Amino acid sequence: MGGMDSAAGSGRGRGAHGGRARWRLAVVVFTAATVVGVYFATQVRYAYSLMMDTPWKAALGVNLTSYYLWALAVPVVIALAHRFPLDSRRWWTHRPAHAVASVALTLVQLSGVELVVGLLHLRTSKSQSEYSFAGSIRVNFHSSLPAYWLILAACSAWEYYRRSRDREVRASQLEAELASAQLDALRAQLNPHFLFNSLHSISSLMYSDVEAADRMMARLSDLLRLTLETSSQELSLREELEILGRYLEIEKIRFEDRLEVEFDVDESVMDARLPAFSLQPLVENSLRHAIAARESGGRIAIRAFREDGRLRVSVRDDGPGLGEVSSRRGVGLANVRARMERLYGERQSLVLSEAPGGGLEVDLAVPWRVAGEGERELSGPDR
Repeated sequence: MGGMDSAAGSGRGRGAHGGRARWRLAVVVFTAATVVGVYFATQVRYAYSLMMDTPWKAALGVNLTSYYLWALAVPVVIALAHRFPLDSRRWWTHRPAHAVASVALTLVQLSGVELVVGLLHLRTSKSQSEYSFAGSIRVNFHSSLPAYWLILAACSAWEYYRRSRDREVRASQLEAELASAQLDALRAQLNPHFLFNSLHSISSLMYSDVEAADRMMARLSDLLRLTLETSSQELSLREELEILGRYLEIEKIRFEDRLEVEFDVDESVMDARLPAFSLQPLVENSLRHAIAARESGGRIAIRAFREDGRLRVSVRDDGPGLGEVSSRRGVGLANVRARMERLYGERQSLVLSEAPGGGLEVDLAVPWRVAGEGERELSGPDR
């Protein structure tokens, strides 16, 4: 019985939504009353025809009147169900209230039936001669009383369903809020980590190349502005590469000719989404272990493409490879992995492997989604 909580006058249904809910309730209740009334009228007219010959008009009129009056009593029963819920801890103390209410409403309903039947002259001549108000109430009381308890049971079942649904919605919202809070905490941990590493790079230049340190400070200022302006948990690959480019400008000042960076990124994947600030820790990992550790420096290759419905980004260096894998699991990589797990569950992966020809390759893969409206999927074939 949809929308019962609105019809109870509890204040939940408001405005147009509350009005529609009440109308839906009215339609459902009176449709049910009509079906039940017609069913019992048919029973009286045909099944009991050997015991009493009741005209169709009388059988239909009496039964429809009876159940339409119960339909009118539904809001009262709903209000009582809210006031004295059967599923509460004090349900046993609420039973007497419903017992009294069921008797009172049954008497009111039967009195209404007798009044309407008399006004519409629906009694047959035989039943008219044998009629007494008290006798009619006594005869019909036990058959009419269960209607109250059936309505009460329906109200209680709907209320239980509604509360269970609300609990599920609240639990889902709390889970989403918890995941978001954990993502924010991981991101808050990542940003200072990146900042401290950049400041360390600047400090190493302060006594050897003041002009280079000054340029690095300017680039760091630009990069921090981009970082602070970004509040989303995800960015497009285009935005992520812009942040990465600012970071590499800083590191190229530090390493000069010792650092070589190559990009292989097709324009068709630039709008795909991935976790914000996820590429910089991967590149920083290669800089620390493959570039800074060698006087000759080295090369980093960054590639992005679409494959099997996922965006894949690989960061490859020509350093010592998996021999350094244990020392490459720092804060940055751990945070990226944790954020990916929170955002995408099992649909993501972050794999470290030996690069062909030597060095380490970090492969990041996330579900293919496009920044912008509807997170729609881009058309075009996978590689």
